[in-house]
Amino acid sequence: MPVLLCSLGTSWLVVPEAFYFLPPGPAGFSAVHVLTTASPRIDVPVAEVKAWFASHARQTTLTVSRVAAFTDLLTEDDHQRFEEVLFRWILAVAPDRAERHLCIAGGFKTMSASMQRAASLFGAAEVFHVLAPESVRDTAAFTAALTAGEIRPIRLGAEAGWPQLAALVSRDFPLQAPGPDLVSAPDRHLTHRIAHLQAAQQNLAKHFAEIGHLPFPSLATRSPAQLAWLREPVQPTGDRAWIAALPKIELHCHLGGYATHDPELATIRAAAHHPAALPPLAPCTPPTPWPLSTLPNLPPGSALKAYMVLGDNNGSRLLRDPGCLRAQCESLFAALAVDHVAYAEIRCSPHNYTNDRRSAFHVLTEIREHFQRCMANSAALRPDQQAACHVNLIIIATRKDGGDFRAAIHRHLMLAVTAAEHWRAQDECRIVGVDLAGFEDVSTRAHYFRDDFKAIHRCGLALTVHAGENDDAEGIWSAVFDLSAMRVGHALSLRQSPDLLRSVANRSLALEMCPYANFQIKGYPLDEAASASAPATRYPLLDYLRAGIRVTVNTDNLGISAATLTDNLLLAARLCPGLTRLDLLHLQRHAIEAAFLTPTERSRLLARLDHHLARA
Repeated sequence: MPVLLCSLGTSWLVVPEAFYFLPPGPAGFSAVHVLTTASPRIDVPVAEVKAWFASHARQTTLTVSRVAAFTDLLTEDDHQRFEEVLFRWILAVAPDRAERHLCIAGGFKTMSASMQRAASLFGAAEVFHVLAPESVRDTAAFTAALTAGEIRPIRLGAEAGWPQLAALVSRDFPLQAPGPDLVSAPDRHLTHRIAHLQAAQQNLAKHFAEIGHLPFPSLATRSPAQLAWLREPVQPTGDRAWIAALPKIELHCHLGGYATHDPELATIRAAAHHPAALPPLAPCTPPTPWPLSTLPNLPPGSALKAYMVLGDNNGSRLLRDPGCLRAQCESLFAALAVDHVAYAEIRCSPHNYTNDRRSAFHVLTEIREHFQRCMANSAALRPDQQAACHVNLIIIATRKDGGDFRAAIHRHLMLAVTAAEHWRAQDECRIVGVDLAGFEDVSTRAHYFRDDFKAIHRCGLALTVHAGENDDAEGIWSAVFDLSAMRVGHALSLRQSPDLLRSVANRSLALEMCPYANFQIKGYPLDEAASASAPATRYPLLDYLRAGIRVTVNTDNLGISAATLTDNLLLAARLCPGLTRLDLLHLQRHAIEAAFLTPTERSRLLARLDHHLARA
């Protein structure tokens, strides 16, 4: 039903005049809402309006609201206070824009201007003014002028309103009522929100041509100064808080590589169901100053082995105990949530955690249930009911240096296929892919496992392959073209082959780079030394990024490397001077695009990050 909204000054007849904009009756106004000041000069006009409606339009709902502490228009602050109340009042008394009819004839000129501005922002079925002879000063004169057709409305037309404001609801912007007919707004939150939105739309018009080059659409609504800041190099110290608060994506994180040292390790061991059966602690103290220390002064391949030895107190030695496994999953999830990781793909080797009483599927079920419970518990504590971090699982198939390891690979591949069929719900923790990991050299390149992985492809599971970390570019070629890997782990040797690099870029394949692990194993130069070093010796992440490759940054082993995803992003800036804040956002966009998710899930994750950036 049509609703009339009026502002009121000392001339009370403006309200009855506006009331006849629509003919009284079933098609007329069902309610009339009046907003005016708290001035004592308005007491009589308010009483006159109420008396007139009681006599002439008794069936029509009438409300009169007066803005507390606004008695006269003396300052800009008076106007801004009124406008904040006006905007909130419109949302409260007339939530349906198709029913709003706004009259701009009453009160101060600034009140009329605010009424018209409100219509343009929130929408209205009609905006109008009313002309009446100067002789109309009482009810009798008004009735005569109305009968003579001298009360003439001036239609200003309908207003569609801003679509961006259509979702606003009055409960988010409440009005206070200190007394009869008085309302007040405690702050100017709504007008500030509108001003921010208007500025964002102006910026969007300026940056429209750049939208396709920005990682998230909301960045186009930033001011030129804000975009210029994003294009500046990352400050490894000053930008920590900004990066830590950013929702991040983790695609390469090993379950067994977490909690490898105290105090996390002590917490996991204390949760054991069978403490007496736990293995004794192995001597595997990291070198100092860890994590900013390296292991490169070793024969080829030995640095990686020395790095993996640092994780000997976790993984298969510890996670066979169900209590330790549960604590490991819960502690890892908590660490991801604290670092604002919004989505993580956790790699695990369930066959390595079995015993006589627990099969690989039993172990995998426990891992999934632990993460699923963590997700549900965190969602219950959040206003948006989203898990702090959504976790999916990747099953590891491990190559080894000698011995018959192919049987173990087959077991893990069959487990992945079975588990992927068993758990399908998108909103729950599930198995989304397989990782060919482990010992990497000429004798274990991906083409040796081409037939083994056919079932994975046939069943629609995604595949990532560790390649180019300890082998040359030929190992990457084999992973891409022999195993059809969708992602490649590390790929540090990719720059050895410019042709292969172009192929990886053209196929939009993703690289899972792990700055701390790569630095600790390979010893790349940092900061000024990185700037001065030859391209062939520096960390290749920025070169890959500039070549158009879908690069992502990950942790690899949170415990061994002793570095969070935030830490890894900050180290990437030290390894690659010139890496910008906008580059870091591109890395997150790449990770979303490369995640083993459905298009719907990917869109939701993209919206989550975009929403954060829009409000940051």
